[in-house]
Amino acid sequence: MFMVDISVLIPVYNVEKYLPRCLDSVINQTFKGEYEIICVNDGSTDKSACILEEYAKKSDKIKIINQKNEGLSEARNTGVEHATGKYVLFVDSDDIISSFMLEKLYNYAEKHDSEVVIFDFYSGNENFKELERHYFKNIVQKYGDKSFNIETAEPFVYRFIPVATWLKLYRLDLIKNIKFEKGLNNQDVPHWALIYSKAQKVNYFPRAYYYYMTKRDTAITQTTNEKVFDVFKAFSLTQKILADAGHFDKLKNIHYAHLICNLVIILQKINPEIREQYIQKIKEFEMDIDYEAFLKENFFSFEKDNMSLIKFIRENDFEVINAHLKKINIW
Repeated sequence: MFMVDISVLIPVYNVEKYLPRCLDSVINQTFKGEYEIICVNDGSTDKSACILEEYAKKSDKIKIINQKNEGLSEARNTGVEHATGKYVLFVDSDDIISSFMLEKLYNYAEKHDSEVVIFDFYSGNENFKELERHYFKNIVQKYGDKSFNIETAEPFVYRFIPVATWLKLYRLDLIKNIKFEKGLNNQDVPHWALIYSKAQKVNYFPRAYYYYMTKRDTAITQTTNEKVFDVFKAFSLTQKILADAGHFDKLKNIHYAHLICNLVIILQKINPEIREQYIQKIKEFEMDIDYEAFLKENFFSFEKDNMSLIKFIRENDFEVINAHLKKINIW
């Protein structure tokens, strides 16, 4: 039996600058149902813990869980373990949500008996100015309000749904036993593959109530040290998940399109000291890819360009690769 309608899970680590506005946005909701705000303080060393305590005095919806620093994966796992809602929404502690978000998402999920509701979002800088709306037009054109899942949906759906954990409302009974991989960058990639492989009723709600802050220091696109190598483990896990569920052949080229885009993003930002090591990892990574077939697929030109670059890297020595990447202004 669920104790509340929605559990909002907020992992918190050294975000004193942004935490108050995040909490304000989650507390000040139009939702008339019952909801809880579970804040997992993952060993913050700044004033985040004090901010949480102050807000907990003002709102009985806030529940604080303090733990030693174990990373985002474990903070999210802790939040799920303590959730009592029918639905779960993850909110990153430097983002904000619209005051209508819980009301609109809950009503939509209840109407459609959804296990997962994907929604639009806005992205912007830390002041949320010059916002860009992210809208998945091709999905809504194909499915509208109809539910879909990995069995019934066309492959392009898996390609265009971002893996971001905060981009979806989940039924707690669906995700309760699906854990985030501990200490892993790109953790959202295998986690979403697990959920999408198990969910029977996924819906897309083309409304934007979430405001995502870009250029955050903890984002994978900002990570330039050895943690970038996690991308290989994340996509290996994802491939196994899809294969075990019997869907890898159907989604193979899309899986590789996701992978190579991540590889190239990291390539553009990686520390010079570990460039050669990273190139070697790309060479060694197991990829059962038919390059010609991939390039004939209906992918964007940048995806095809990225695949051509990865093919070049896998077929040449580091000296040749290094010179080429400098020539095309990647390095």
